[in-house]
Formats: sequence, structure tokens, C-alpha cells
Amino acid sequence: MQSNGVIRVLKFVVLLLLLFFLGCNFKSNQDSENSIEVTDMYGRTVRVPEKVNRIIGVGPGALRLLVYMDLADMVSGVEDIEFRPGRPYAFARPELTDKPVIGSYMGGDSELIALNNPDVIFMAFSSVSDADELQEKTGIPVVGLNSGNLRNARETFYRSLNLIAKVTGKRERADSLRNFIEDEINMLNQLRENAGDKVTGYIGGVSYRGAQGIASTQSWFTPFELTGITNVARNISETEPVQPVGTYVDVEQIISWNPDFLFLDAAGYEQILPTIGPGSPLRKTIGAFEPNRVYTLMPHNFYATNIETVLINGWFAGKVVFPDAFEHISFEDKARQVYRFILGKDVYEQMNEMYEGWKRF
Repeated sequence: MQSNGVIRVLKFVVLLLLLFFLGCNFKSNQDSENSIEVTDMYGRTVRVPEKVNRIIGVGPGALRLLVYMDLADMVSGVEDIEFRPGRPYAFARPELTDKPVIGSYMGGDSELIALNNPDVIFMAFSSVSDADELQEKTGIPVVGLNSGNLRNARETFYRSLNLIAKVTGKRERADSLRNFIEDEINMLNQLRENAGDKVTGYIGGVSYRGAQGIASTQSWFTPFELTGITNVARNISETEPVQPVGTYVDVEQIISWNPDFLFLDAAGYEQILPTIGPGSPLRKTIGAFEPNRVYTLMPHNFYATNIETVLINGWFAGKVVFPDAFEHISFEDKARQVYRFILGKDVYEQMNEMYEGWKRF
């Protein structure tokens, strides 16, 4: 009698297990039927929901790309760094600071992300192992991105936009961004052909993991490359990097180069001032100070690269160095146009209130 009871219990347990596994298989098949496979920028194959409503971006540049793609309304949480002002996309979408915090910068917190429960996590400036680990910890698809640049990795930038478009259904936006940026670069290239004589320039105070002094520079400075300004620091690095790197020179080297024009990253303005003040070796020896050919640019590096700022800095540099070739260009109108198209909002005033950029020293 007792033996029969045990058998009945075992049969019931087996039936429950069978129903459980059948349910799991059904759920798995259901997920498969309502999802798509994508290959991310790290070469990983990721299965994401066919319909995505909630997304987050973690790591340098991820959220910026989502704003470029006009997806801010779908963002369900942000890293704590988004509460620090200074980036154009943050000015354009201030409502992002109303979103729940999903952890600190450089990747967020897996537990907070899991609680936030987005449909997809977009991750930038990271690696295969980090993406796999975050996906395993949260149970949420992680799609790796690479923001590239506007020089030797422009196609990488566009591929990331296309990848976001495939996941979110924003193909038209990705195409329009590409067309707009290509048109801007083509216009700058055409103007540089009419620029005339060779002109040299130096960019100092380039932001890299914070504000820097005049010794911080870039040997491959995109605004110079786009406008035909000869970068005196070009020979420092034979290989053009994809992501921003810290490059530093001695003040004596800047004096030796004696550039025709000196450009300063406005984020490092306070650090730069003591080195170019009255009586300083730079002030006394560099020809750019007499007559005054010293100008400030807006910082383009802040938690990865602000692509729109790079473009606008190119227009400003071209306008002041080659005034005849750029005579018909209204710089302010151009800056506002670029902001409106790429960010969806004109943030020209906010940037000028925040920084001393696009000005003569």
C-alpha cells in the first residue's frame, strides 16, 4: 500500500518535470520565433527581440550613438556620468537625467541593469569578454558597438549606426545621418581645394580623460584633416589611431614648430592660460601671437568623441584659416544646422555658455 503511494508520487513528479521541460521548450521556440540574430561590432552573434521597446547604452559613446539615432525616448536608464554636464547630446536631451541610474561609467552595474530590465543593452568601448559577462549576469542581450571616427574608421561608425538600426528598426535615420555627414565632409573637401597656400596649425589642450594643458595634442586632428590645415605634430605618430589617445609634446617642440595658427581646446583653457600669458616663452616666440592667430575650439573628447563637434570645429578652423575660400559660409548658421540634424536640437547657446570655444584668444 505504501509502495503504491510512493509510485503515484513519483509519477506525479515526473509529470510535473515533463510539463516543465515542455514549457521551457515552448518558451525557447517562442523566443526564437520572435527574435532576430545580429552580428555585433565585436563579431559576436547575438539574438535580440524582434520588437524592442526599452534600451540602454553603457560604456563611452554608447548613449551618444543612441541619441544620434533619435532613440532617447526608448532609453530606460543611464550611467551616473550622464549627470555631469558638458556633452552636446546631453544638452539636447536633458530628460535623460530623469532616467534611473544603472551604475557608474564604463559599463554600469549588472544588478541595477537587470532590475531596469531593458530589452537590449548597447555596449561601447569594450570587449568580447566584457560583453559576454554582462549578458550572462543580466540575462539580457548585449550588442557591442564601436563609434569609430570621421577619418580612418568612418565606415566603422556607420556600421554601428546600421547595427543599431537593425535592432531598433531605425534604418531611415541611419541612412539620413550617413548622407548628411558625407555631404558635410564633401563640402569641406571642396572648399579646401580652393584654400590656396599651405598653412600650418597646432592644436593644444586636447581633452583626454579630463582637461589638459597646451602640451596635449593630436597628431591626426580631424578638423585639420578635413580642411587642409597642415598639422605640425603630424609626424609624432605614423599610425592613425581609431579611438582617442593621449599625445603629449614639450613646449620647446611647439616653439620649434612655430605654427602659423594656434588652436586651443576650450576644456583646457584654464590649464593653458599660464603657458601662453604675457612674457611666457610661447607668447614671445610663436608667430601665431603676432598678429593674433590664436583661436579656441570646442572640446570634442568627453566620454568618447562628439562627432558633431568634430565637424563644427572643422568648419570653424576652415573659416578662420581660409577666410576667402569660406567667405560664403556663416559659421554660426552652419554650427546650428549640424547640431539640429545630428542631435535633433540646436545646442549652440548651451555650448557657448559652458565653454570659451570658437573664439579668438
